[in-house]
Amino acid sequence: MERILLIDDSMIQLRTLSMLLQDKYETVMATSGLEGIKLAKKKQPDLILLDYDMPGMSGRETFRQLQESEDTKDIPVVFLTGVDDRRDVEEVLKLRPQGYLLKPVEQERLLQTILDALY
Repeated sequence: MERILLIDDSMIQLRTLSMLLQDKYETVMATSGLEGIKLAKKKQPDLILLDYDMPGMSGRETFRQLQESEDTKDIPVVFLTGVDDRRDVEEVLKLRPQGYLLKPVEQERLLQTILDALY
């Protein structure tokens, strides 16, 4: 079973995502970018779902650090965000993640995006 690391500062969002994925994937949760980076190195997930807009270390900075580390640079990352401003979306896409989803995300779209990123 593939392992997905969920990184989001909202416990409600983490629980919701975990419930949507529990039948198909093992999930690991982190409530900050720093915690997420540590878990990514330790657990070596198959995919990371990363919130873009977080206090402290942003999703953008978290992604950059994941990409710079030999241990995590090959893990696909899909951004999740509630921000749908065109400029913000363009900034996310410039980072070249494996995917980008707007919150709230429908289960079918989430699962399809994960499949596309993994295979």
